[in-house]
Amino acid sequence: MRYLLPAILLLGTQIASAQSILKDKDDKELSVLLNEVVITGTGTEHYLKDAPVQTEVITSKALEQYQARSIDDLLSGLSPSLTFHDGDMGSHIQLNGLNNDYILIMINGKRMNGDVGGQNDLNQLNPANIERIEIVKGAASSLYGSDAIAGVINIITKRNREKMELTNTSRIGEYGDIRQSTSFGFNYRKIKSVTGINFRHTDGWRNTDLQWDQNQLKSGSTMLTVNRSSNYTLSENIEWQVNRKLDLTAEGTYYERWVMRTHGPWKYQANDFYYRNYTFAVGSKYKLGKRNYLTADLSYGRYGYFYDYKLNEHTDYFLDNDRHERITYFAGQRIKQSIQKQILGQVKSVFYLGEDHILNAGIEYQYNHLESPHHIDGDRASVYTLAAYIQDEWTARENLVLTAGVRGTQHKETGLNFSPKISGLYKPGEHINLRASYALGYKAPTIKELYYNYTGVIGGGALTAYHGNTDLKAQTSQYASIGIEYVGQKFQASLTGYMNYLHNMIELVEISVTPDEKFLEVEKSKQYKNLTKARIYGMDFTFNYRPAKSLSLAGGYSYADPKAQYPNKGIDYMKYLPIDATSSHNANLNVLWQHSWKLYRLGIGIYGRYQSTRRYINDNNADGFQTWRINTAHSLLKMKRWSLTMNAGVDNVFDYVDRTPFGRNRATSTPGRTFYVSALIKFKNN
Repeated sequence: MRYLLPAILLLGTQIASAQSILKDKDDKELSVLLNEVVITGTGTEHYLKDAPVQTEVITSKALEQYQARSIDDLLSGLSPSLTFHDGDMGSHIQLNGLNNDYILIMINGKRMNGDVGGQNDLNQLNPANIERIEIVKGAASSLYGSDAIAGVINIITKRNREKMELTNTSRIGEYGDIRQSTSFGFNYRKIKSVTGINFRHTDGWRNTDLQWDQNQLKSGSTMLTVNRSSNYTLSENIEWQVNRKLDLTAEGTYYERWVMRTHGPWKYQANDFYYRNYTFAVGSKYKLGKRNYLTADLSYGRYGYFYDYKLNEHTDYFLDNDRHERITYFAGQRIKQSIQKQILGQVKSVFYLGEDHILNAGIEYQYNHLESPHHIDGDRASVYTLAAYIQDEWTARENLVLTAGVRGTQHKETGLNFSPKISGLYKPGEHINLRASYALGYKAPTIKELYYNYTGVIGGGALTAYHGNTDLKAQTSQYASIGIEYVGQKFQASLTGYMNYLHNMIELVEISVTPDEKFLEVEKSKQYKNLTKARIYGMDFTFNYRPAKSLSLAGGYSYADPKAQYPNKGIDYMKYLPIDATSSHNANLNVLWQHSWKLYRLGIGIYGRYQSTRRYINDNNADGFQTWRINTAHSLLKMKRWSLTMNAGVDNVFDYVDRTPFGRNRATSTPGRTFYVSALIKFKNN
């Protein structure tokens, strides 16, 4: 049973797409999700089945059917290529053998702001407000620049299509798990608007009372595996069609989150976490003739991260003005840890040159600023990048499409870098697609890696000082893939193999402890350096089968063999070892059945997820596991002005719990079997 699920496969996703949208497509041919339009792979609109770029799409229907408690839960449950592990500062993500550092996350095509700690805080996103999610695998730096080495996750939010619509989603589960989402949309003449509010809370949970502290295993801890937390998000999106040629957009979000940490007898947690983030963006699209257009976008994001101290007194250690110093904080103080600001400007043009070419070109400017008292020389630092790219999609023959592009990026610290890419789609028969691609990936060092200094204890180990390094080089990669896809009326399947070679990977390397550090009882000192190279071999398989109108099966399996050379690993010097926190086998399976009566529809979904052993370099590999969930959906039909869907389900049906002691490596964070109910109600005037 343990290895049954890896042989089966993914949920509600499809492999992807490219070539221009043609007007005279037969709707019957586009059954079983094939009429989904994707944009992330090539930067232009394409039908899902027609592009040379490997892409998974999670549709709005799949999102509603799954009833996830969070974005992490949703993505790991619906894509076999993605794994998640909870953290107080956000999510630890794996995609095709690589972690957060090499995955670009975007919201509506714009970079997500706020990744100082090496984690992505997806809690600020509202699952009920997502239209679809597009996952592009492999190096995509030619279009998107830095970070897009493992792939791109583009989360696309809903746009209003009704004259007036009010949507409310409520979800209640065990352990105080609450999600409340409300959105209001209206369409008045040439203006469309969507306003949303999202609230989420969890009481947290504890899987074990065992805890590592100072490299000793102790019992009786009251530390929570997942801490108590609350967060809410306010969002607004406005679209204005000025005239037949010009469209304007404006959007904004505000987000707050509190993480309340318990403190046990072995390791006192001096502080809680508080986050405050807001973003603003404006954009325009100007049509040049029938299909050609220009777009311009400007966005600003501010991400704040604070400590709320709760003990009577706490002393911390800092490197300040080349000296290590102690600073004491008192209960009730809120201390700024970092304020990250991002400004992003983009201008893009798309031209259809005859019937055979689509030219996509643009320029981008990105500015990142980080304020962090005592952690950066002068308390602040900034970097910028200036980039230009061009891409051509050439329909060489009716059954052959070639795409080639290149991006040049000028970075403040690492200089000029070029990232080319070429991909192709060939259709030898009516139902067969062949795809291949080759690309160079690029990742600039983060502000943290360049300038950030801090001291802390991780995983119950030694007090360690961490140092940035302004001499870091950009990380680069070479990526190649080849795939085959079958596209039928009721059955689709795809198989893609890939390899990824990385150079100048940035790793924390142990260095000598300074006299000042020794005086402050610092036991270890580490610095970021370009010392590692890696190679990843892997394959992805997905299928979607609809044997009857009321029944659908979908699944996926992802294999990755990620290994890197670690020059600082003593006896393992320059040996290829598994990349830290990665698993080789991941799989998903879903079975969906639904039947409608006159006024009522019943839907039953069974979802399975498998993950093999998650490997760690130093110690304590995390065990493999599989989890299953059941969701039942109950919908009222034939309501003119409103609709109602009630959901009831069970997460983790077979009650899997990882009992790994706190401070060591876990496979996944779950309290075990839990029950939930939810309600989705819509009022509309069309």
